[in-house]
Amino acid sequence: MGTNYYVIENKCGHCGRSDSPIHLGKSSMGWKFCLQLNDRKYYKDLDEMKEWTKDKKIENEYGENISYKDFWKIVKSQQNSIMKDNYVIKIGGYNFLDCEFC
Repeated sequence: MGTNYYVIENKCGHCGRSDSPIHLGKSSMGWKFCLQLNDRKYYKDLDEMKEWTKDKKIENEYGENISYKDFWKIVKSQQNSIMKDNYVIKIGGYNFLDCEFC
């Protein structure tokens, strides 16, 4: 079981609609947290990703708000797990994918 995390921009306070969510990554039980590179459109490494997400609204796939601090705590806590994927790009010791994943 896993949980996806997104940056939500321009969310309407009345209807809840927003711009297309930007996928940050996925947390899966027993696996390393895998970050989404998003074609390097917003950031190209971990430091830039951390800076870019500082003032963003982060939600999980269930619509729950996740603070910047809690999001990065989750990412860091899952760095000692396993990751078996030929498509992984290692940047600063963290796993990123630059393709679609669920």
